[in-house]
Amino acid sequence: MLIPRVAPGPLLVLPGPVRFLPLTACLACASAASGARAPEPPPAPAPPRPEDEARAALQAFSASVRAGQWAEAYGLLSARWRARVTPERLAADWRDAGPIGARALSRVDALLAVGAPLEVRGRVATLAVGEGRAATLVLEERCWRVDALE
Repeated sequence: MLIPRVAPGPLLVLPGPVRFLPLTACLACASAASGARAPEPPPAPAPPRPEDEARAALQAFSASVRAGQWAEAYGLLSARWRARVTPERLAADWRDAGPIGARALSRVDALLAVGAPLEVRGRVATLAVGEGRAATLVLEERCWRVDALE
C-alpha cells in the first residue's frame, strides 16, 4: 500500500503518475471560486403600461357589476360619479337601465377579451365600443377610474 507523502512547500506529492492531480484540482477550484461572480439578479419586471392598467380597471369594474358587488364597482368609478351616486343608487340605476346597460357591458367585455386597444392620452383612456360610443377612464391619484360606459 502506498502512503502519500507531503513534500515541503505547497505541493502535495503522491507516488506515481497522479502526483500533482490533487493540487491541480484544488487550484482549479480555488481559481473558479475566486473568479466566480455572484449570480445576477433576475431583470426587473417592466413597469406596467398605462393601457394595461386602464384595461385591468375596466375589467374589474365589469366583473364587479356582473357579480352585483356594488360597493366594489362604486370604488372603481371616477370622483365625478362617486360624488353623484352611492353603491345603492348605482345598483338601482343598473337595474333600471334594463338590457341597455347589459349590452353595453357585454360589448366592453367582448372587446377586452379580443385585446382591442385602449387609447391613452394623458390622464384619459378610451375604448371605442361602437359608432360614437366609448368606455372612458380617467387617471385619478395614480388609479384608473371608470368615467363613462356608453
